[in-house]
Formats: sequence, C-alpha cells, structure tokens
Amino acid sequence: MKMPGAERRGKGKVELMMTPMIDIVFNLVIFFLLMPSFEATEGYLPTNLPSTQGQQRNEMKKTDSFRIDLLHVEPWEGDNRSKVEIYVNKEGIADNHDLRAKLRLARQNLEAGGKDITKVPVLISPDMVVWHKHVVAAFDAAIDAGFKNIQFSVPK
Repeated sequence: MKMPGAERRGKGKVELMMTPMIDIVFNLVIFFLLMPSFEATEGYLPTNLPSTQGQQRNEMKKTDSFRIDLLHVEPWEGDNRSKVEIYVNKEGIADNHDLRAKLRLARQNLEAGGKDITKVPVLISPDMVVWHKHVVAAFDAAIDAGFKNIQFSVPK
C-alpha cells in the first residue's frame, strides 16, 4: 500500500531556504558586536565602599562631615514600604528636595570658610529595607551639591 504523495517524494529539487539562515546570522553578528563583554560593569556609583567601620569613624572626626541616614517608615507594609525618613547629622529632613538644598547650603558655607570641598566626607547610611531609589536620590543630592568624597556605610 502506497502512501499518498509518496511518488512525488525524491523527484524534486531539494532547496535550502537561505533567507531565515541569513537573518539569524545577521542577528548573531549584531548581538556580538553590541555586547563585546559579558562581565558586570561597575562605576555607576563611583564611591568608596567601607571595609570596616572603625576607619570611617576616625576619618569623620578629622574634618567636617555629613552623615545621611535613610530609615524605613514603620510599619513596613502597605503604603509605608516605599517611604523613607531622612536625617542629616541626626537632624530630620522632610524630603529629597530639602536634602539637596541643605547639602548645597553646607557646601557654600564650607567653601566660604576655606575648606576643600573634595575632602569633606559624606556618609550615606541606609537601613536594610530602604528602597534603592532613596539611596540613589541621596547620592545624587550629594553629587549635585558638589561633594566628591561620598561613602556608604554597612546597612544596619
């Protein structure tokens, strides 16, 4: 018993469809051109991460310094999950706009007093559950104010 269409098999020319193969090859070429390295890049936050806390405390005593504490709002559920309390040298700050204004004013006062602003440390100390957007906002505020020596503390 012959299967229908069996007599047609093998009598025609075999063709390879090249268009899909060429498309895939070009996609691979573009991928490997745009992704030259697969290693994780660092440097988005060019700061000094702490190795120990004792060294930072000594450095903070030597010069004028700023400590920015970022604490989550209790209870940590519902709408409070994305909220944060901001403190600069233990003084409460309302929001990121006030933080920027306070750091700019501090920079102006330090420069008026003859201090080298690049040597003044700014320590950002986030809580364990503070969202990263708040840490980045504090970092941006310090950069915007002109501080260069920005460090992060080990989360509490």
